[in-house]
Amino acid sequence: MRTNTNNRGFSLIELLIAIGIIGILISLALPALGKARLAARQTQGLANIRSVSISFEQYAGQFQSYPFIQPGAEIQAPGGIKLPAQPGFIGCEWIRPGAFLMSSDPFDMEWMWAGVMAKFMPVESAYPTWVSPGLPTRLPEGDEIEAREQISIRYTNSFVARPDLFKPGAKDDLKNIAPVRSGEVLYPSSKVMLFDAHLAYLTKRPKIRDNHYDEATPMGFADGHAEARNPLSATEGIPNVMRSNRNIRLHSTPDGVRGKDF
Repeated sequence: MRTNTNNRGFSLIELLIAIGIIGILISLALPALGKARLAARQTQGLANIRSVSISFEQYAGQFQSYPFIQPGAEIQAPGGIKLPAQPGFIGCEWIRPGAFLMSSDPFDMEWMWAGVMAKFMPVESAYPTWVSPGLPTRLPEGDEIEAREQISIRYTNSFVARPDLFKPGAKDDLKNIAPVRSGEVLYPSSKVMLFDAHLAYLTKRPKIRDNHYDEATPMGFADGHAEARNPLSATEGIPNVMRSNRNIRLHSTPDGVRGKDF
């Protein structure tokens, strides 16, 4: 009986070469896959920003101003109960019913806006758009996360203050804290209203400069469009006398909502 000597398996050397080639191909593909995943998450971040921008416009259409808490105003609790607030403080029921927040800094509205919007829309379905892609999308339980860190999207300070506050020589006067109507924004396509402050989808945290990540950041503009831009390329801010002269781009835009960020 004759045997067929032409059918043989891979030799050890051939197998090692094949494994090496596969390893090289994988190493070449991984960076591309990583970039694709990063781009997908950034796209999701932009979609989140657009969603929140739309809800803000809907709120402004119904209440004639963007989300706002009047300093010293009573807090509306369930059952028609009104809780007193200290003069100059802002307060609201938080995103979970029965939890209340109060702050002496009216510019904490940059994240406390969520308490206002929780009265306007279903929180359970909206909350996933309020956090940066990569973070848990379920509502936090109790105090497991600090309240301000439960919300990734920041609402810029100029949308809760008069434009005169963002001019040289402005006074530290609580009267400067005021609601903003959509018609008061002079350059809506150039004025940032919202931005992602966490950028949780990045695998490596970028450097912080001037209170912002030095990285392309999903931003929502007052005209409703969203794009990823580096906040450090925005217009230089003006010191906010009501926040210890803090000068933060996007938040401290010269002339406030009458100014331009880009």
